[in-house]
Order: sequence, then C-alpha cells, then structure tokens
Amino acid sequence: MNNMNNKNNLNLNNLLFDPNSFFREKSRNNVDFKYPVLITLVIAIIAMVSSFLVMNMFRGLLPSDMNSYMSATAILFGTIGGLIGAFLNWFILAGILYSISYVFNSKGSFKRTLEFIGYGFVPITFSSLINAVVMYKLTASVDFSSQDSQFITQGIQQMFSNNPLFYTSQIIGILCLLLSAYIWVFALLYARNMSIKNATLTVSIPVGLYIVYQLYSLLFTLGSI
Repeated sequence: MNNMNNKNNLNLNNLLFDPNSFFREKSRNNVDFKYPVLITLVIAIIAMVSSFLVMNMFRGLLPSDMNSYMSATAILFGTIGGLIGAFLNWFILAGILYSISYVFNSKGSFKRTLEFIGYGFVPITFSSLINAVVMYKLTASVDFSSQDSQFITQGIQQMFSNNPLFYTSQIIGILCLLLSAYIWVFALLYARNMSIKNATLTVSIPVGLYIVYQLYSLLFTLGSI
C-alpha cells in the first residue's frame, strides 16, 4: 500500500533531472490530473499577482475617484485572466503537441498527453515567480504619478533597458522553458509511444518558435529593433 502511494506522489527530483524514469513510472498508473492541475493553479496565481502589479502601476495616472474602480477591475480581470490563461495554455500546448505527434504515427490518448504535459510546467512556475518578483522591484522604482505621457514612456523604457534584473529574469525564463521542453520530450515519449528523436522534433517546433518570439519581443522592448 505504501509503495502504491509513493508511485502517486510528485517526485520533483526525478521529474526535473530524470524525467525518463518519472514518466515510465507514471505510465503504469491510471491518468491522474491532481498534480498537473495543482501546478497550473500555482502558475495562475502567480499570473494574477503579476497582473495586479501591472494594473496597480498605472493607478497613479487616474483621478482619485477612479482608483477604487480601477482596483476592482484589476482584481476581476486579473483573476479571470490568470485562471483562464494558465489552464488555456496547458490545453493549447497539449493539443498542439498531440496534433504534431500524429505526423509520426504515434499512439496514445489525449488525456494521458494532457496529464504528462501538465507536469512539464513545473520549471515555468519558478520562472513565473522570479518574473513577478522582478516586476515588483522594477515598478516600485519608477514614479508613475506624473500626467506627462512622455515622462511616463521614458520611465517605462528606463525600467526595462540596461537593468540587470530584467535581463536576468528573461534569461531564467528561457532556461526554464528549455528545461520544460526537455521534460515534455519524455512526456510525449510515454504518453504517445514515440521515439526520443520524434518526440524531440515534436516539442522543438512550438518551443523553438516561442523562444524566437520571446527574443524578438525582448529586442523590441529594449528598442534594439
């Protein structure tokens, strides 16, 4: 009985550093969404906090009688957007990887694919937390109380450009995404009964495109393009 409980536990050490054995063990059990849902919920909460920080950053630009309305709106949209966004990303990514894997004549249920892909978001919880902390520190260092739009724009640019915290958070985000991609390769290996080569090709397509988009957005934010 104790051995069965151990199999159902979330072994983070194996998941992050030996996903092959992690998913091999999980594939012997029934589909269980408990931990994937919990992981996604953590990301959703962090996304909500980040949304509140961004919305709160611009409160000083509004008249005082609109601040309470702004706060209520931020809470509403931050909560809905964070929850829906996090779970939607999970479903969309699982659907994309499931669809691409068809090219390689793979076999396996979507439910199992969805479950295993959910585990791969663990590294992203770490990068999301780092990003939220960095956003808090950066927004706290800029005065947005001025009504001068040019001054506000300059303040935002200074907040991101030449700031080691911002660079560090972006690098950590990309590294965590690469670690997630590594986990997703083995997730597909067992969820869709694929070879390691085909699973790697399947994961590389969406992750590679997203990293290119991230780098482009980073250069655009810094004014390099």
